[in-house]
Amino acid sequence: MTDIQGVLPEIIVTLTAMLVLLGATVARRGERGLWLPFVAATGLLAALAAGPLTIRSTSLFGGFIYIDTFTTFLRAVFIVLALVAVLVSPEYLRRRGLPVGEYYATILFSTVGSMTIALASDLITLFLGLELMTIPIYVLAGMQRRDRASNEAALKYFLLGAFSSALLLYGFAWLYGVTGTTDLAGITASLVRQGPSSGPAVVALALITVGLCFKAAVIPFHQWTPDAYDGAPTPATAFMSVAPKAAAFAAMLQVFGALAPLQADWSVALALLAAITMTGGNLVALAQRNVKRMLAYSSIAHTGYILAAVAAFRAGDDAVAGVLFYLAAYGLMNLGAFACLLFLDTEGTRGATLGELSGFAKRSPLGGLLFSVFLVSLTGIPPTVGFIGKVFVLQPVLEAGLTWLAVLIAVNAAVAAFYYLRVVVHLYMHEPEEGAPRIVSSRVLQAALSATAIAVVGLGIAPNPLFSWALQAAAPLLH
Repeated sequence: MTDIQGVLPEIIVTLTAMLVLLGATVARRGERGLWLPFVAATGLLAALAAGPLTIRSTSLFGGFIYIDTFTTFLRAVFIVLALVAVLVSPEYLRRRGLPVGEYYATILFSTVGSMTIALASDLITLFLGLELMTIPIYVLAGMQRRDRASNEAALKYFLLGAFSSALLLYGFAWLYGVTGTTDLAGITASLVRQGPSSGPAVVALALITVGLCFKAAVIPFHQWTPDAYDGAPTPATAFMSVAPKAAAFAAMLQVFGALAPLQADWSVALALLAAITMTGGNLVALAQRNVKRMLAYSSIAHTGYILAAVAAFRAGDDAVAGVLFYLAAYGLMNLGAFACLLFLDTEGTRGATLGELSGFAKRSPLGGLLFSVFLVSLTGIPPTVGFIGKVFVLQPVLEAGLTWLAVLIAVNAAVAAFYYLRVVVHLYMHEPEEGAPRIVSSRVLQAALSATAIAVVGLGIAPNPLFSWALQAAAPLLH
């Protein structure tokens, strides 16, 4: 019973997904989809409430999982992101005629996978969590089956995702051969005993780095990202852009934390990858006229910012806490920005162009305000959480002696301001074009995005509670 109590939130989310699927099969056609998102949201809230009831700092299921403050923090992040993704979707799903039960169940099953990553204290559990998180996302990307762009998105994501999983699993096999264990704490102890890194250990590190960088969309392992985000249904893109990325970085923190004795080998490599990723993502985003594709490339740039804090691991608690805080902040503001595109009824899965967004604030004052809040936060302008997140990333980067990387983060933030604020200019300072997509909305969408925008501003004004929690969550990885 102790083991069961420890994974109570995961059990609740799994049962909710099964209940949603069952509800979709028994509901009458005319009623289908009207109440399922509220069932999914209720289950997620119950899982969020059950998190503090689980036993903390305890090894369960024979040592394959470990519950601690790191687990609790990431559980909350994954559940909140899934909750917002569920609440912004109903109107789009109804309009497009997508299978509602399957859509919500897929999000919930992917969330269970992300939560499993946070529980992992063993490479086997970690890999199972990654696959359980990723496979539903392949389905989510191709949910709009009659749309060629959606089919293409799912196929590209699946092929490259399968390739990255194979590389990652091969790296785990090499690491097991080097250390003789799959337990994360045992791996660290074995590497400490062995002393300086050996050739096989470096091979394992290289394979694991490539595999995890594919999952997080780090340049040059990002090829699937723009097309997958652009072709997937827009509410699915909103979820895909944040939850899998947060899960991938959770896995990175755990794996690279276990590989801390090899830090001299991986910290410089990650710093260089971070520099390439943030710069490449921002430069390509500058050239985009389609806002959905622009946000896809900008999400790659944000991957670079987060990876910079991972590269600064030697800074200790501040680096890990900076990663965790930025994951929460990025999740809210990026999901909100993508979800604001749901106010426009565009053809197929494509997002609105800059021209189609002209005068949007006049046509939908609340939608324009919410979109502006999220874009300003992504830019990193106070008093939003995006500004605070960049501060908490820059601090450990400077403490780790990576001054050149901190300067590059600041320069890239200035570059990003151009294309983010360009959208705001179109929202408020341009007249609506003829033939602009019609405005579609719902009270649930407005309420969900309004709550998210309030959180983005509120955490920017009062970030200390969340950052203090992130510091507590960082401690188990380092001590």
